[in-house]
Amino acid sequence: MRVMFPDAGVLRPRLKLTLWDVVVIPLIIVIILLLTIAFQGASQPFDVAATPDLTVSLDPINLPYYGLRTVFRMFLAVLLSLLFTFTVATLAAKSRRAETVIIPALDFLQSLPILGFLTVTTAIFIGMFRGSLLGLEAASIFAIFTSQVWNMAFSFYHSLITTPRELREAAAVLRLSPWKKFWNLDVPFAMPGLIWNTMMSVSGGWFFVVASEVISVVGRDNDQYLPGIGSYIALAIEQADIGAMVYAGLTLLIIILIYDQVIFRPIVAWSEKFKFEQSEAQEVAQSWMLRLLQRSGFAGSLSAIGAAIRRSVPTIPVREVPGSPVEVQPDPRPIDRAIDRVWYAIAIAVTLWAVWVLATYMFGSGLGFASGRVLAANPNVNTDLDPEIARQFAAFGVTVNPDQTVWLSDVCAATAGGTQASADLAALLRNERVGAPDDLAAACAAPMVPAGKVAWSEVLECLWLGLLTTVRVVIWIGISTLVWTPIGVWIGLRPRVAQFVQPLAQFAAAFPANLLFPVAVVLIATYALPQNLFQAPLMILGAQWYILFNVIAGTVSIPNDLKEAAQVLGLRGWAWWRKLIIPAIFPAFVTGGITASGGSWNASIVSEVVSWGATTLTLSGLGAYIAYWSTGEFNPHVGLGMLVMGSLVLAFNRLFWRWLYALAETRFRLD
Repeated sequence: MRVMFPDAGVLRPRLKLTLWDVVVIPLIIVIILLLTIAFQGASQPFDVAATPDLTVSLDPINLPYYGLRTVFRMFLAVLLSLLFTFTVATLAAKSRRAETVIIPALDFLQSLPILGFLTVTTAIFIGMFRGSLLGLEAASIFAIFTSQVWNMAFSFYHSLITTPRELREAAAVLRLSPWKKFWNLDVPFAMPGLIWNTMMSVSGGWFFVVASEVISVVGRDNDQYLPGIGSYIALAIEQADIGAMVYAGLTLLIIILIYDQVIFRPIVAWSEKFKFEQSEAQEVAQSWMLRLLQRSGFAGSLSAIGAAIRRSVPTIPVREVPGSPVEVQPDPRPIDRAIDRVWYAIAIAVTLWAVWVLATYMFGSGLGFASGRVLAANPNVNTDLDPEIARQFAAFGVTVNPDQTVWLSDVCAATAGGTQASADLAALLRNERVGAPDDLAAACAAPMVPAGKVAWSEVLECLWLGLLTTVRVVIWIGISTLVWTPIGVWIGLRPRVAQFVQPLAQFAAAFPANLLFPVAVVLIATYALPQNLFQAPLMILGAQWYILFNVIAGTVSIPNDLKEAAQVLGLRGWAWWRKLIIPAIFPAFVTGGITASGGSWNASIVSEVVSWGATTLTLSGLGAYIAYWSTGEFNPHVGLGMLVMGSLVLAFNRLFWRWLYALAETRFRLD
């Protein structure tokens, strides 16, 4: 029997243009042109020693270009976040041994402030891209990445560990390879929640864009302002320019509306096909942009070319072997137990080594002790880090560091133990902006830690400040949960409402809360309002949206057949919440809660120290401590603040949020 096969040319993708390509092709050309302009701006020459200080102009005509540069950084950070999510979160979900290391590390890292990452990475990236602005751009992108990635990683991880059993059994029966199982089961099942959390991550990144685009560089007296909306807002706040802040807010609204219509709304509508349900909902999300791309011949040809390239890549044939067991074997083999012991021993050893390295870096080789005695603190007497005061100290022979710090031990060395200070130097030490002790000779006589190091008394101070910040985080996370959970459920159950609310919620989440800080400063300073009541809520302005978006994502993912069953059974009121809504959204809420908690800790850096023009309000807390010591380079005091913050968050997550994670994994899953 003769078998006829089609000619290879028949299967070759062909370009078929339609009327819709009149819009699609110019749109693609414009996107490529904008990316080119943004990259050219990001790759300008920059020399730390010779290039003048980077700054921005408050002329609103520059805002479109600044917006382009900021969006370019944001979406590069999103791509890095997706790459990290698909690798690290998958490894944590698939490997029990990796999970024991990765999840605590993510808990710890998500709590670390962006300023901490900037102080660590700025010098590294400048060294990698020496002579180019790409160094500062990479530092800014990495800072934005750290504000986005944790939410996405936790969402994807939790989707993987709560995949319904029947889907995993189907993958085993079909003998899917790990690669095919990942792309045909894991990613599609996690897609609805991941998309909403990606939108939240992008929106949440705007909250920290001010901190990521204004970078302190060691060796320069002034901060470097990268062209962008964040640096524009920072300069407007510094100069108390209300008009510039209004222009920035309008520009931000336009940008959000554009990428909502062009990017996120099509993706949300496209992800409807990945919902795990037995019956189709009557109302589904729709997008004009998605319909445009689906009807475009040019876009279809690009998709066909991509599919042809994927088919042409040689693959290793999969042997016809039974699928892997769905359930974990209850009794591990002796060799597995031995490997577990070795793995845990290595993890503990590496952790102890890292703690030792960090401790010696913070306290010095003696770990804050000498001859069995606890060393006294060695404070920075240039408390405002004022360059002019630093120059005056240098004129008297006192050592001044590149970050403008002047340590008490260096003053003691220049004055023979505080006994030979000149009249002019003594007058400088009595300056109200200098934090020198009243009895300099007595302070110099007491043994103190080396210059720049941390004393044990500062550790106790940091722990107390951390507890203050913890109380604020817990209170405002609880209030946000009570407010946004019912609102998120109401929105998620109404796809048409969700389409209308989606850009508004994105704008509210993306709206830099820094624009509202001046209002708080003016009100508190003018009417002498209590800071704990009116300044503390600023930390939740950005983090609260993690709860809303995750509740919406969890509600949208409820299978339609479950909603129909609840309607048939006549569930109403509290029974409806207890039997359907709370179990269905619980996994998504836990993801939102843990990322909101980490976001609140991060936001404490910028919310506990707020300013408007010459007025600065400081609220006692760990965030204010880290913000004070973030002088442009990583130092022991920043390390202490980050370590205390990370430890507190890790302990809270281990004791509370991980318990809720286990509850969601065992009781509230679609099996």
